[in-house]
Amino acid sequence: MPQCPRRTLLGSIGTTMTVALAGNAVSATDGRSTSDAGEPAFDSLFDYFPASAGSDSMAVVTRDHEQQRKANDPYGRMSTGGGLGIDPESISKHAFVYTTDDDEFSMPIVVVVAGDFELEDDGDIRETDGGVEYERREDDEMVAAVTETVIVAAEDDERIDEAFAANAGEAQRLLDAEPLLEEALGLFDGEHADYTVQIGEGYQFSELIDDAAIEYKAQSTTVLDPDTLEMNIGIAFEDATEVTDELVDALTSELNYMALTGEPTVERDGSLVTITAERDLAAEREANDHESPGRLRPEEDIDLEDDELEIEIGRGDPTPVEDLTLEVDDEEYDRDIWTNGHSTLEKGDTIVIDMDDVEPNLSITITHDHAAGTSASGTSILDRFEFEYDYDVDAGTLAIEYADEFPLDGERVSIAVYDERPWYHSREEEIEPRTTAQPWSGTMRSGDGTTLQDIRPGDFVLVCWDGTTLQDSIAHFHARPPGTVAFDYDFERKTLSATLELEDERERPADAYELLIDDESAETQWSDEVDTVSSGATIEVGDVEAGAAVTVVWGDDDVRVGGAHPRPRIELGFDEGQGAIEHVGGDSVSASELTLQVWTEDDSNEIDLGEEIDGEFEKGDTVSVDADADEIRHATLQYDADGHVLSVGQAVPSRE
Repeated sequence: MPQCPRRTLLGSIGTTMTVALAGNAVSATDGRSTSDAGEPAFDSLFDYFPASAGSDSMAVVTRDHEQQRKANDPYGRMSTGGGLGIDPESISKHAFVYTTDDDEFSMPIVVVVAGDFELEDDGDIRETDGGVEYERREDDEMVAAVTETVIVAAEDDERIDEAFAANAGEAQRLLDAEPLLEEALGLFDGEHADYTVQIGEGYQFSELIDDAAIEYKAQSTTVLDPDTLEMNIGIAFEDATEVTDELVDALTSELNYMALTGEPTVERDGSLVTITAERDLAAEREANDHESPGRLRPEEDIDLEDDELEIEIGRGDPTPVEDLTLEVDDEEYDRDIWTNGHSTLEKGDTIVIDMDDVEPNLSITITHDHAAGTSASGTSILDRFEFEYDYDVDAGTLAIEYADEFPLDGERVSIAVYDERPWYHSREEEIEPRTTAQPWSGTMRSGDGTTLQDIRPGDFVLVCWDGTTLQDSIAHFHARPPGTVAFDYDFERKTLSATLELEDERERPADAYELLIDDESAETQWSDEVDTVSSGATIEVGDVEAGAAVTVVWGDDDVRVGGAHPRPRIELGFDEGQGAIEHVGGDSVSASELTLQVWTEDDSNEIDLGEEIDGEFEKGDTVSVDADADEIRHATLQYDADGHVLSVGQAVPSRE
């Protein structure tokens, strides 16, 4: 790739510049002037990508913000530069490369082009091995090099040097090392609003292509007019025989979430598949402005003698029923029944299902098919029933008694005992119950019960319908160790007291309870002085910092009894006469460690108390708030305990 003169790389750039992308911000203030050359082509930016920035799986992304601003996209544009409060409208173009072979979002090299960013302070003057002088900036994750004509951001200084060496032709460039990238970047001609190329692994549509190996994917967007975007997708497979009609149909289905002006155009050239479609932004805006029917509200008092169960639509604009689908337990329901005679549905209307189809844990979902894809809203019917529990921690028994009026088919009710809580939709390996039981048969009515053995503190017991998972549960019980614990913290003295509260008069072994500070056993324990404890037993520990993780555990399995994060406590009040929030009681705390978050009806404002008050924030001090008392919804005072942010005070204005 030919070397481009540095003065043409950025064109007209203001005297201050920044790099800020995907939450990372690296800033610079530069007193240098730049030339008035025209906007650069993206291929000149690629010269700054060294071969060392590549990996087996990676993506190269370009965005032309000037082009993107021409489109009235209902989903907006990806913001760049917001990390330092930079106006995204001042950014023209940028390009970056990142790896896609793991779950992390990595951007080894970033180039941001054009801008007039007002930032403070100067950077350190550095020079690359090749003699390029730049101002160095950094944050927690990236380093930025600012020259008279370009900003390069990377993960470290070594990569910065490699980027400038690549631009000067003194080191291999990424596109020279990876010819597939250059081939894919040249697949679509034109002036693109964005262009993305990916090689390797981690494709978002991998479930659609089975085991077909891909060489690269290229995707571009071109603004045809404010209401029309041309989408181009190119996928190069390693083996042309893998390109079947079914695979092409699956790839084209990825456009179903968009409103298109017509059918996509598909071309097949050996192993290369290209798809072209035009997005109708006006239709997408109309679909986004239309509120789909949803927020289903089944009637609360269900009478099994009724013919139908009524379900109210809690939200939604008038929508033709032909565009709606109702699913009951994941099966499409008869439209002639559920629409209840309506030709359109909107907020306040009622749909129905036959009472014969109503059973516990019944899921219902209404789906709206529209120009921008689909919108769905769902709920469950009869997903919670009343059971009473009597747990004997010493005997390890749990008595369960049904206490609801709804008759249940006992053969479909089971009990599952888990060693820990089986969370919904866990991404980890599914947790299996330690034991299961099906103690009932026939029709279950109020008063029917059973007793489980070997129930341990910490166990989660689920009563389930047609299954044994948390999704199947209609009731649950958490077996807890005996007692609770109350904490009292003296912020000034840094002392913490922990008091056991037991429900009965029975004494418990003192060594069964342990106090942990940041997961380490505290120096003082209940068992230090006594063998048994009763309700009210208290110990005190010193040198406990605010924000520490304090926990009391029980038994050999360290089952949690209770826990807290000790913190200062400050009582706040509103001084409506001064338009301020006042410290009216509680601890005195260094103002530099406090932040006041104020929420109004339409906005929120964060105030750093260290900039308002010297020394400590103490009783009688006030902080001015740029809002009228009648506009403030509430205020929260937050304390920074070595990076652990704790709420230490609340204030709600009087509405009298």
